[in-house]
Amino acid sequence: MARGLPREIDVKYREAILNGPIISTFLYLGLPLLLVRIVQDVYGIVDAFWLSRYSQYAMAVPRQVWPSYTLFTSFIMSFTSANLALLSQYVGAKMYDMVNDVVRRMLFVIFVGGGVSGFLFFLASQYLFRYLVGVPLEILADVIGYARVMAIDAVFLGINLSLATLVQSLGDTRIAAISQVVGAIANVFLDPIFIYGVYIVPTMGAVGAAIATVLSKVVSMGVLITAIVRRYRWIRIGVTHRLDRYYIATTLRIAIPLLVMNISNSIAFNLQNRLVNTFGIIATTAFSVGFILFELANTSLWGLTEGIAIMVGQNLGAGNIERSRSIARKTSLFIFVSVAISSVAMYLARDYIASVFITGQNVEKEVVDGIYLEYNRFVSATLWTLAFFGLTFSAMSIGRGSGHTLMPTIINMVRLWGIRIGLGYALALGLNLNTMGIYIAFALSNIIGGAMSILWIYNGSWAKSIIKKPVPKPEPTHTYGQIKSTK
Repeated sequence: MARGLPREIDVKYREAILNGPIISTFLYLGLPLLLVRIVQDVYGIVDAFWLSRYSQYAMAVPRQVWPSYTLFTSFIMSFTSANLALLSQYVGAKMYDMVNDVVRRMLFVIFVGGGVSGFLFFLASQYLFRYLVGVPLEILADVIGYARVMAIDAVFLGINLSLATLVQSLGDTRIAAISQVVGAIANVFLDPIFIYGVYIVPTMGAVGAAIATVLSKVVSMGVLITAIVRRYRWIRIGVTHRLDRYYIATTLRIAIPLLVMNISNSIAFNLQNRLVNTFGIIATTAFSVGFILFELANTSLWGLTEGIAIMVGQNLGAGNIERSRSIARKTSLFIFVSVAISSVAMYLARDYIASVFITGQNVEKEVVDGIYLEYNRFVSATLWTLAFFGLTFSAMSIGRGSGHTLMPTIINMVRLWGIRIGLGYALALGLNLNTMGIYIAFALSNIIGGAMSILWIYNGSWAKSIIKKPVPKPEPTHTYGQIKSTK
C-alpha cells in the first residue's frame, strides 16, 4: 500500500465495488454522479431560462454552440476517459503508487491540450457557425460571441474533468458532486448579472451567459482542488512532462476510438443542427426546447452510467471477470428501465416544461404558436425511444471502464452517421418530409443503436484487463543450510 494511504480508500470503496451487492453499490456510486448530471443540466436550463426572457430566439444560442465546442474539446474528454480505465484498474489491483504517476501525466497532457483546443476554437468559430452549421441570421452574432468566450473554458474543463476522473476512480463520487453543486449555485447568481447587467457590468445577453458559465467552472475547479488536498494527502497534484512509452501507448489505444467517436458525434450534431436550421428559426428554437426535455429525461443515464465504468474497471483490475459481466448486464437493464420511466414522466409534463421556455419575448404570437407546434411534433416522435439510447450510453461506459472502446465507437458512428444523419437528410430533403423526416431518423437511430449495444454487452468480449501488473519475484530454490562449498 502506498505510504500515507487512508484506510477508507482501500476498504470502504474498493471492498464494496469488488464484493458488495451490485445494484446497491451501483446506486451508491452513481447517485452523486447523478447529482453531478442534474447540476450540469441546471447550467443549461438556467442559461435557457434567462436567455428566453432576454429574447425568445437567444435561448437557442447555447444549443448551436455546444456541438462545435465538444468537437474542439474532444481530445480532452477522450483522454480523461482513457485515464479512468487506467486509474480504476490500478485501484482495483492495489497499485496505488501508479495512481499518482498517472494523475501527474494526465494533468500535463490536458493542460497543454486544453490551451491548444481553446485557441483553435476561438479562431475557427466565425467560419464554423456561418458556413458549416448555417446558424440563422437572427442569432448568428450571439452564437459567435458565445463561442469565443467558451474557447477560454477549454482549459478549465480539462482540469475539472481530470480531477473528477481521479476521485471517481477511487470510488469517491461525492467530491465531484459537491464541486458541481457549488459551481451551479454560482452560475445561478452570475447568469442574470452578466446577461442583463448590473452596476458596472453591462448588458451582454448570450455572451454574458457564456462568461457566467466559465466563471462557475473556475469555482468548481477550486472546490475540487481544495477537497482533494484536504482529504487525500497522499495524492500529489502536479504535472510532469515525463510520459513513458507504456503510458502513452495504453492511453492512446483507449483514447483514439473515443476521440474518433467524440469528433464524429460532434460533427454529426453540427450537421443535425444545420439540417434543422434549414427550416428556419422556429424549428431551431423548438429543437432547443425539445432537447431540454430530453436532458431531463436522460438525467439518470448521463449520471448513473459513470458508476458502471468505475465498477467494471476495478473488478477487471482485481481479476473478477464474471462479476464484471454481471455488473454490465444488471446495470444496463436498470438504466433502460429508469430512462423509460423518466421519459413517460417528461411526456406527461411536456406542456408545462415548454411554457417555462417559450416566452414569446420580442416575437409575434404566430411565431409562438409555430414553436409550440414544432416542439410537440419533435417530442411525440422521439421521446419514447430514449430508453434505447440509454443502452448505448451503458455500452460506452463499459468500454471506458474496461479499456475496450472500439466497438462502442463503431456502434455510435453507425447510429449517428448512417441513420440519424444519412437517413435524416434523405427523409427530410430527399423525400420532402421536412422536419418530420429528421424526427423519424432520430427515433430509429436510438432504437438500432440500443439493440446493437445490448448485443455487445451480453457478448462479453470486452471483459479483459488492460493494465500491466508487476511480475512476482521467483522464490529462492535453496536455503542457507543447503548451500554447498565450491572448494
